[in-house]
Amino acid sequence: MQQSSGNNRSLFGGPSGFRLAFWTGALIYLMVQARRVGGVFSYLTLPDNDDAMRLVSVLDFLGGQGWYDMVQHRAMPPEGLSMHWSRLVDLPLAGLVWFFDLFASRDIALALTAAVWPMLLFFVFLVITGRVARQVFGYSAAAFAVIAAGAMPMLSSSVFPVGRVDHNNVQLICMLLAISAAIMPGKPTLRGIIGGLAAAVSLAVGLETIVVLALVGIVLSVQHVLDHPGATDRLLGYGIALGGAAPLLFLIQTDPALWELSRCDQLSRTTLVLTGSAMAFSVIVYLSREMVVSTRSRLLLTGGLIALVLVALWPVLSPCREGPFSVLPPKVRDLILGNITESLSEMRMFAKDPRLATQLLFPPLLVALLLGLFVLGGPGPGRRPAAVLLVFVLLGLAGLFYQVRTVIWGLAAMPLAFGVGISWAANSHWRSLRRSKPVLLVIATILILYPHILTGSTLFAALLKNDVQGEERKLSLADKNCSRRDGLAALNGISPAGILAPLNLGTKILLFTPHSIFAAPYHRAPEAYWNGTLAFMGGDKDMAQRLRATGADYVLVCSGETYASQNSIGSRLARGEVPGWLQQVDIGDGPARLLEVKRDELKRFLNGG
Repeated sequence: MQQSSGNNRSLFGGPSGFRLAFWTGALIYLMVQARRVGGVFSYLTLPDNDDAMRLVSVLDFLGGQGWYDMVQHRAMPPEGLSMHWSRLVDLPLAGLVWFFDLFASRDIALALTAAVWPMLLFFVFLVITGRVARQVFGYSAAAFAVIAAGAMPMLSSSVFPVGRVDHNNVQLICMLLAISAAIMPGKPTLRGIIGGLAAAVSLAVGLETIVVLALVGIVLSVQHVLDHPGATDRLLGYGIALGGAAPLLFLIQTDPALWELSRCDQLSRTTLVLTGSAMAFSVIVYLSREMVVSTRSRLLLTGGLIALVLVALWPVLSPCREGPFSVLPPKVRDLILGNITESLSEMRMFAKDPRLATQLLFPPLLVALLLGLFVLGGPGPGRRPAAVLLVFVLLGLAGLFYQVRTVIWGLAAMPLAFGVGISWAANSHWRSLRRSKPVLLVIATILILYPHILTGSTLFAALLKNDVQGEERKLSLADKNCSRRDGLAALNGISPAGILAPLNLGTKILLFTPHSIFAAPYHRAPEAYWNGTLAFMGGDKDMAQRLRATGADYVLVCSGETYASQNSIGSRLARGEVPGWLQQVDIGDGPARLLEVKRDELKRFLNGG
C-alpha cells in the first residue's frame, strides 16, 4: 500500500525532507502558542468554560474529593452539579499539578499544567500523524501532513492550544489511532487491537466521538466483505479490544452504586451493550471466514448481523438517538441549540457569523475535493487508504451541518488527508495547467490552512452585504474582561457565598474564588442554563424569580457588557442601573460589578409591593 517513499525526486521525498517538515510543523505550532502562553501564566487565561471546569475538578480531586465523586458541589448547591466527565483525564493533570507544586506556587503550577499538557498531546498527535502517513503514503505526503498538523487553526488554536485541558485533544489522538487501524500496513491483528483499545479509551473519556468509532468498525467490515488482505483479523482485533477494554474502563471510573444506571452522555450500561455487540459481531465474522468465502455471502452475513444487532438494540438505544440533549425540556434544548455557538448548525452559524462559518467550512470541503481527485485518479497503491481517509473527512463535513462542534469527527484525518492530496498534486504533471500549478496550489493551501486570510479580506467583506452578528453570539462572547483571574480577584475578599452570574462566568468563579454558582453551561442541569441566560437577558421579574429560586446572595455582571439587548436587566446592571432589591457592593475598580440581594425588598417586588 505504500507509495514510493524512497523517491527523493519528489518534494520532501526522503527522510531528511520529512525531518525538516516535522520540525517545521512543530515550530509553526510553537509560534502560535507563543502568543497565548503569556495570558496563561499572567492571568490563567483558558480557551473556554470546559477548561476552567476541568481544572476545578482536578483541584477538588487533589483536595480530597473521591475518585468516583464527579459532582461539582459548589455548582447548583445544595444538590451540586453532576458531571459526565472522566477521572481518567483528571488523573494525569492532577499528577502534573502535584509535580509542579513541589517547586512552584499553586498558581504557577496550574499555569504550567495548562501549558504543558496540550503541548505534550500535540507532539504525540504529530508523531502519530507523521508515522502513519510515512508508512502508508510515503515521505512526501507525511511531510505535508505534519506541516498541516502544526498550521491548521482547528488543531493549533482550537484542540491543542495552551490552556486546553479539556478532553477533546485526548479524544482526537484516540480517533487518529482508531482510523489508523484501518489503513496501516502489516500486523493486522495488532493494528486492530491498538485501534480498539484507543476507541475504548475515547468512549471512557466521553461519547462525543462514538459516531467516528462506529464508522471505523463499518470501514473494517467493508474491508472484510471486499476481502482486503488481513481485514478479518483487523476487525477481530478491533472488536475484541473494544469490547474487552470498555467494561474494564467502566469499572475503573464508575461508582459501583451507578453501575445499573443508563446514561446517554458517558460510558454506561447502554454503551457497554454496544461495545459487547461489536465484539460478538467481530468474533462471529472471524469464525465464519472458512465457510463464507464469496463476496456475496460475506455481504449477506455481515449485513444480516448488523441488521439483527440494530433491531435487537433499538429499544435500548431509543432514549439516546437524539443525543444527551434529548432528555432536556424543549425550551432548554432550544436555548442550547439556538444560542450556544458550538451547538449551532453550519447554516445557522452562517446566518450569525459568516466569517467563522466559512473558516469552518472551507478546510474540510477543499480537502475532501482534493482527496477525492486523488482517489479517482491517483496512483493505485495509495487509493484504498486515501478512500478511507476521505470517508472520515466527509463525516466531519457532514457533522458541520448538524452542529459545528462535530467538525471534530473528521479532524483527526485532516492532516493525513491534506498531506496525501497536496503531495499528489504537487508531484503530478498538470499538462495544460502546468503554468498555473504553483499559483493554484498556493491558493488551495491558504484556503485550507489559513481560511481566515480570505474571510478577513476586503473582498469577502464586500461579498457580505449584511454581515450581522446575532445577539445570541454576543452573549456567548460576553464577559471576556471578567473571565481572567485578576478580573475576579476582588471576590476573594468576601466570605464564601452563592453568586448568580452570566453563563460564561460561572466556571471562572469556581476556579478563581471560593464562592458557589448557580449558572453553568452543562446539560445535566437545565436550570443552570436558565439561571445564566434568562436572568440576564430578560426583565427585572426574570432576574428576581431566578434569585428567589436559587437563593443566591449576590448577582455579578461584567461592567459595560450587553446581555442580549440594551434594555435587558443584565445590560442595565452592567451600566450601573440598579433596582431597589439589589445593592451594589464596593469591590474596587475592576471590571466585575457585584450586587447584594436585599431579601425583603426582593420579596415585596415579587409580591407586587
